[in-house]
Amino acid sequence: MRLFGIVGLLGALALGACSSSGTDDYKRLLENPPKTYETVAEAVKSEPSFFVEADDWKSFGVRITDPALVQGESLNNFKVGRTTLEADQKYWIHVSSFCYECLGFRKKVMPFNAYLFDPDYQQIEVIKGDIQGMGGGAGTSLVPTKAGDYYVLVAADNSRIAETFEGQIDLTTSGVQGVQAFGGGLMGYPVYPSPEGSMMLNVRTLVEE
Repeated sequence: MRLFGIVGLLGALALGACSSSGTDDYKRLLENPPKTYETVAEAVKSEPSFFVEADDWKSFGVRITDPALVQGESLNNFKVGRTTLEADQKYWIHVSSFCYECLGFRKKVMPFNAYLFDPDYQQIEVIKGDIQGMGGGAGTSLVPTKAGDYYVLVAADNSRIAETFEGQIDLTTSGVQGVQAFGGGLMGYPVYPSPEGSMMLNVRTLVEE
């Protein structure tokens, strides 16, 4: 039974191992490119946005069929988020990237850059996603000088498409019997950068103590 337990675990992890990699998905993007923009400012002004209330969050996906930015030698799909902020109030704006297509060894996650714009479409900051293993994110604090709608354009960073991140599973806490016979401890597997991702935008009011 112990052997079957280990084999079952490995079998579950292996499901989807033959699925396309992030590099394959990016090739499909280049073969059939969507609507593209040359600048982030143009993209923010032109594309519709989804809304996130302050002290709330919104999950969203980025797909290779979404509009894209031409950035250097990369073509990067994006989505635009929008939130309404008050003047002179401190906020925390955070973007997260989660494991996408997570079944099997061929797991994917989207590296990203997020661009923050004020109500006048002036760029305030670039938030670079910190991806480690199966996900990651980054954020910034902001005290608006003007009340109104602020925009966060979240774009894939396909300049990293050839990289590989390291994911791990702890066999000792997997619930499978007999892991010691298999060696126990941590088992590593590759996580591939993807032009597509499962994302979240969080906006939070910060209270000064």
